[in-house]
Amino acid sequence: MGWGIFNLLADVLFPSYCAVCGKVLIGKDNYAVACRDCWNEHFKAYKGVKCLICGHPVEKLPGSGNLCKRCLESGRRFYFEGVDFFGIYEGLIEYAIYELKFEKNLPVAGFIGKEISRQLNSFALKNRVDVITFVPVSEERKRERGYDQCEEILKATGIKFESLLEKTFETERQATLEFSKRRENVKGCFRVNRNVKGKRVLLFDDVFTTGATANEAAKTLKEAGAERVFVFTVAYTVLGK
Repeated sequence: MGWGIFNLLADVLFPSYCAVCGKVLIGKDNYAVACRDCWNEHFKAYKGVKCLICGHPVEKLPGSGNLCKRCLESGRRFYFEGVDFFGIYEGLIEYAIYELKFEKNLPVAGFIGKEISRQLNSFALKNRVDVITFVPVSEERKRERGYDQCEEILKATGIKFESLLEKTFETERQATLEFSKRRENVKGCFRVNRNVKGKRVLLFDDVFTTGATANEAAKTLKEAGAERVFVFTVAYTVLGK
């Protein structure tokens, strides 16, 4: 029995439903969490202006020019040189990432990877990066989940990448912590396992909220000799004022 027929049979015997319209997902209309039409309509790239420092959508937190209000007023800086992302962390994008991370819905990684591949590649070329890597989960979390979600998404993009970082200990989930505690939570949790001296690195992650995790990973890469670090994520969490 071919894999196409096997997968179709599995769809019939163990049906799943579109998270948006409730339609049964089957065959080529099965995008793991949504039907093709709803995926195309709701899993969309954000086209607005992004803050030059933190990447936050400027229209959602207006400051001046290409700077959001928070960066303009605080003058904050990060270890990375720039941020880009595919879409806003809400709706179907948020649901798809949740399914991948917490419901072991691995097939959704393939659809996310294919969707973001063009923008990710463009960002890498624009910044003349030497290597693309990802923010890893700990070995404990990887055993529990069965995979590293960022690694699986990158595989699906078809873009060459390397595993440069290790997460040396498990931390509390960032989403459960107050913003002020997130930086301390991830302090010292990463280690570089390959030579990055003089390299321009693109660091991939699934979600950017405060930037604490990406900043700690970028700091670790810089301390190991990386020349520049740029960050790209699937989604960006819009913050309040």
